[in-house]
Amino acid sequence: MATTSAPTDHHDNVPAMDYPQHEATYRGFLTMVKLGIINMVFVVLALYAFIEGHNAIAGVVLLLLSVLVPVGVQLTGGRRTA
Repeated sequence: MATTSAPTDHHDNVPAMDYPQHEATYRGFLTMVKLGIINMVFVVLALYAFIEGHNAIAGVVLLLLSVLVPVGVQLTGGRRTA
């Protein structure tokens, strides 16, 4: 049997939390959730245009927007300057 004891000072060397990095990660997560919701709205509208509206052109435009809008928001930084 092992006679060594487990180290008891493992809590002493834990670094402090990096709050700016944590907040940046959370903002990124919220942005991705918002863009995902926007994307799903475009997909649902496109499916409605295809199936119920019998309008293929509007469906294709909405599917293209479901890709282009989130990419455009990410490329522009997603922030509005006042």
